[in-house]
Amino acid sequence: MAEEAAQLIQVQRGLASARFVVEHRNLTVEAFRALADPIRLELVALIAAKGPICVCNLQEAVPYSQPRISKHLGVLRKAGLVTTERRGSWVYYSLDPDAVAAATDFLGDLDASMHSPHLADSCDEPETA
Repeated sequence: MAEEAAQLIQVQRGLASARFVVEHRNLTVEAFRALADPIRLELVALIAAKGPICVCNLQEAVPYSQPRISKHLGVLRKAGLVTTERRGSWVYYSLDPDAVAAATDFLGDLDASMHSPHLADSCDEPETA
């Protein structure tokens, strides 16, 4: 009887074990994905120009409904492009400089790559037989 109880406890412990997966994030991809929408680009531009900015002021500045603005701010927040700070009952949004740097650094690397010699620039002509 004690042996059966021990086996039952082991089975139950096996069912209760949780597995955790550490997910690596590509901040550059997440930033560009979040910016690939005209409404989010407009919101980011407003936050950059006027931030930290209250969500109530964002609602006054753009012609979109509150739920639509909140949805897009959520995408920007999940991508790490904006941070939030609660002040009383209002939420203020600011750009996260590290996330913006991830996107601008990538664009800077692209620009530098375009203006530097590449292996393809010195290909030899194929020999003719």
